[in-house]
Amino acid sequence: MRGNPLVIEVLAGLGRRGTAELHAFGLLVLLAAVLIVWWPKTGLEQVLESQQAPNTLMAVVIALGIAMSYLALLCGAEEIMLQGQHGLRDWALATPLRPGRILRGYVLGQLLYSLHCLALSLPVLLTAFTISGGEWAALGWCVAAALVQAVFYRLCGAITHLTIGQHRAESRFAVRAILVLVYGPVGLAAPVTSHVAFTSRVLGEDLGSGTALAAAPDNVAFLAAYAGLGMIAALALYWLLTRERLGMAAPPGRDQGSPDGSRAGSK
Repeated sequence: MRGNPLVIEVLAGLGRRGTAELHAFGLLVLLAAVLIVWWPKTGLEQVLESQQAPNTLMAVVIALGIAMSYLALLCGAEEIMLQGQHGLRDWALATPLRPGRILRGYVLGQLLYSLHCLALSLPVLLTAFTISGGEWAALGWCVAAALVQAVFYRLCGAITHLTIGQHRAESRFAVRAILVLVYGPVGLAAPVTSHVAFTSRVLGEDLGSGTALAAAPDNVAFLAAYAGLGMIAALALYWLLTRERLGMAAPPGRDQGSPDGSRAGSK
């Protein structure tokens, strides 16, 4: 993984201050606000009498999934870039890296960025987990869902950028419409793709039945659905990268494995 120049670029960018770090700070502010709003307003005695755990963890996890998806879309559309990070089109046109290698590094880079966001969100997430209780397995399902979902949205953002990225206003509208449509009408029409329904089922059944394994088949169906959609999006992005490569030859002197001409990786 570390030998891929796109991954190396992400690892270097995560340690630098820039716009991406401001958005990560915004993520923490959002989660903290959700935590405060859904903090139990009644005492412990009332909670025990109701025999229903607070929905604090569920609210935080849903907010985390939406926020990570939104950030992934913005990163894919290159509205957010790490300090020193090059655009996807630059990697396709200005380096000899094969499209498959570019795509692998791109996906791995998104996973690293998502894990970075999760690490920053961990204090809020664990606080909500302590309040609501439940099983670690349920929390693990939710984290896996957020990661897989974010990769899909990152690919959708990249496809949007490579197709209509030259039209700035249209691109900005499209990436936000994707998030609204998938979380709204598509999620209602096909509940297996709904992150809100997934989180409510996993944490709701976990808190009610005491086992996170009860909904395992449905959980796998959600992950499989987004993995399948991600593969379709990856194939579409691969085709776009290949088209970019065939449409314009790499400029002279830019053949050393990175967009700025420095040797970041082998072919």
